[in-house]
Amino acid sequence: MTENANGLEDIRKQNTDSELFAETQIGKYPALHASTFDQRDRGRCDLWIGVNNSEVFYVFVALRDVPEASDPCGYADKVGEAMIANLTS
Repeated sequence: MTENANGLEDIRKQNTDSELFAETQIGKYPALHASTFDQRDRGRCDLWIGVNNSEVFYVFVALRDVPEASDPCGYADKVGEAMIANLTS
């Protein structure tokens, strides 16, 4: 968990010129796949989930030699969904 003044909005602003920048949603939470360099073809994906106005949950996936390596962001989404399902206030 990362805490900052403006939650996911700060992550958006930091990554507007990034090679990987894709809005998504995990559960009912806004999320963003964002990274300076797009390394999905190498099995890597960064996922940021805005859990409230100031906290962001970060998932970094680095897959290699597994079937999921061709879709690292899909795998990151599954990890994020599992985390959200177990999130407590």
